[in-house]
Amino acid sequence: MTERSEDQELYDPEAQTLAPEENRRRAFAGLQGEWDRVWSNPYYSNRYRQAGLEPGELPPLDEIPRTTKNDLRADVQANPPFGTHRSVQLEQARRVGTSTGTTGKPWLVLWTERDMAVAIDVRLQYLWRVGMRPGGRFAHSWPTGLYSTGVLAGRDFLKLGIMEIPCGLPSTDKDIEMHLDLWQLLSPTGFMLTGSQVQIYENAAARQGLDLRKLFNEASLLIVEALYQFEEPRRQFEQTYGVRLHNITGASEIPGYSINDCRFHTGMHVPMGHHWIQVVDPVTGKEVPTGERGHLVINSYDLDAFYLRYDVEDIVAATDEPCPCGETGQRYTFLGRGADRAEVGGKMVLPIDIQLALFPHGSPEFQLRPGQGSEIQLKVETEDEQSARRVEGILREDLGVPVKAESVPVGSLPRSTFKPRRVAS
Repeated sequence: MTERSEDQELYDPEAQTLAPEENRRRAFAGLQGEWDRVWSNPYYSNRYRQAGLEPGELPPLDEIPRTTKNDLRADVQANPPFGTHRSVQLEQARRVGTSTGTTGKPWLVLWTERDMAVAIDVRLQYLWRVGMRPGGRFAHSWPTGLYSTGVLAGRDFLKLGIMEIPCGLPSTDKDIEMHLDLWQLLSPTGFMLTGSQVQIYENAAARQGLDLRKLFNEASLLIVEALYQFEEPRRQFEQTYGVRLHNITGASEIPGYSINDCRFHTGMHVPMGHHWIQVVDPVTGKEVPTGERGHLVINSYDLDAFYLRYDVEDIVAATDEPCPCGETGQRYTFLGRGADRAEVGGKMVLPIDIQLALFPHGSPEFQLRPGQGSEIQLKVETEDEQSARRVEGILREDLGVPVKAESVPVGSLPRSTFKPRRVAS
């Protein structure tokens, strides 16, 4: 491993500080290569020809049809067992993985040796960015096995010289007790958890007479919870638990697409060298101005796996202000999943909008009903109906749309053992 000062800001300064115009030039050169190779793929070549596109020079990205996971699922259903879209065939794969299935059936991913190496290199930048250093100890309550984190099988931690503590999901009281015991014994310097998991561990620690703040021991904590990308909620969390909080997201089916923010919290840093992102209008597919909400569209290059104009249907907002950490790649704020949005009178409302509105008022747990309607509908944990009416008033004023809040008993809404889900089924 290359000798690095533990005080240096970036894992690979040369790669992570390319001039933005050079980063863009390299990305589009890579995407031209993807455009050249796509015409041998029956699924995409037929899709693009139907859109009036031909081989040759890469067209403007906005002219290339988007593809969603549901499009690929339909291809698999029509052409079992693997579909016709895959650029990585079974014979080339050295590892198989899946997504978590948060928004549907887990998606099968075939990994080549090359794509696994890219993913590991990106993870080294990712871990360094949040303060992990050789000799550290990193505990995570992620599913392993077939999930994309498990596919790497700890090679990223091994390469950086970090002890991995793979706890698994806190599914049972016995699991949770074992995890807390491990944390006491091994004193991790880093954790990776979701917002739901933090609640589970906090409740379990309190029952055992333990202080979760002491167990975290001023470690770095990587979290899946969109709320904590915003300054006041993040600072309150850090003060409550005594940690250095970092936000994480990604797309588990795309090799090397592991995303987090740095200590300056200016947005999620997109890894440079294999991905170029767009934020687009959900209807037209055209890029929206910087700072506006839109669907996240990922264009990958120089990977064995093929993802061009891949719409993951996450709602994000891009930023282009320079980051004090020195990284010069693209950045964005993750706001939620498109499937979770409610719409009233053309206004989009996501669970994060409700979280931010209710944060100064105790952050009651809730579930939002997605879809279009004449009012925002949600279930909210309150002590009584009067409290539910107060929630309605707060949200009406903050969101500017009609709101109907159904009061349910405190503690009655389900808590996920993995990623938080604040939408009603």
